[in-house]
Amino acid sequence: MLGANNEIPVVWSDMDVYHNLALIQLNSWSAFCHDPNIIQSYRWIQFDLGVNNIIGAIKLQERDNIEEYTTSFKLQYSDDGIAWIDYNEQGEQVAKVFDGTHDRNTISVYNLDYPPMHRYLRFVPLTWSSDRPCYRLDICRCATS
Repeated sequence: MLGANNEIPVVWSDMDVYHNLALIQLNSWSAFCHDPNIIQSYRWIQFDLGVNNIIGAIKLQERDNIEEYTTSFKLQYSDDGIAWIDYNEQGEQVAKVFDGTHDRNTISVYNLDYPPMHRYLRFVPLTWSSDRPCYRLDICRCATS
C-alpha cells in the first residue's frame, strides 16, 4: 500500500513542498500531479520497497476531480536506486510502453507477465492528456525470503 502513512518510502523527480503524497493513493479525492514546468524526461516517481520484491502488477487510476490522464507510461526497476533497467517483455530489447487510462474512476490493473524482483521501482509517465501527468497508483507485490 502506498500513501500518507508512508508504508513505502517514495521520492519523485520534481520533489517540492506542494506535492501531497496522500493523493497518490487509489480512490483519493484528487491525484498526484507533476510540476508542468519540469522537462518531460525528468518526470517519474520512485518507490523503495525495502527489500527485493516480486512486482506482479501496477494499479492505475487517473485524477478524480479534473480530466487529467496519464495516457502512456513505462516502468523501471533497480537493485541499488542508481542504475535503472526498463521493464520489457521476455525476449524484447526495448522498454514496454503501457497504455494509460482514459477514465478517472476506473482502476486499471497492469499485470506484469515477467515480473521483476527488485528493491526499487519507478513509474515513468510518457504521455498525458493535459499540461502535466496526474495519477493515483498502487503496486501489487510479494516479498521474497
